[in-house]
Amino acid sequence: MARRASSGINIKALLSGAVTLALLLGSAFWFINRDTSGFDAPPLDLARDIDNLKSLAGNENSISGILIDRQITNNGQIATLKIDPDQFISIIIPNGFKGRNLNLQNSYTFLVKFNTDGLPVALNVSQN
Repeated sequence: MARRASSGINIKALLSGAVTLALLLGSAFWFINRDTSGFDAPPLDLARDIDNLKSLAGNENSISGILIDRQITNNGQIATLKIDPDQFISIIIPNGFKGRNLNLQNSYTFLVKFNTDGLPVALNVSQN
């Protein structure tokens, strides 16, 4: 005699579907609400770190501001950002930098790495 198939609810399949849905919704929520700077590096607190930039050597930070000056040199460029009404920082942009064209008075976020002299060197840039 043939046996009948079970007609009950498959608990394992239901539980794995619920876990998958929860993970999918959680990652979508994180992706939508994450920081929009485009960089995972922490933002530089210029007011706190201005006196000890040399101690930041090797650190990666993001710096956001308005480009107010750009000097072209033999070794690359030096961009000056206005962070706050009375705070400015210069960033070294080395030769071979694959970033975008920079226009004065536009807002940018730079991913920088501080060299051994405590000067920020651009790694990447995005326009805000």
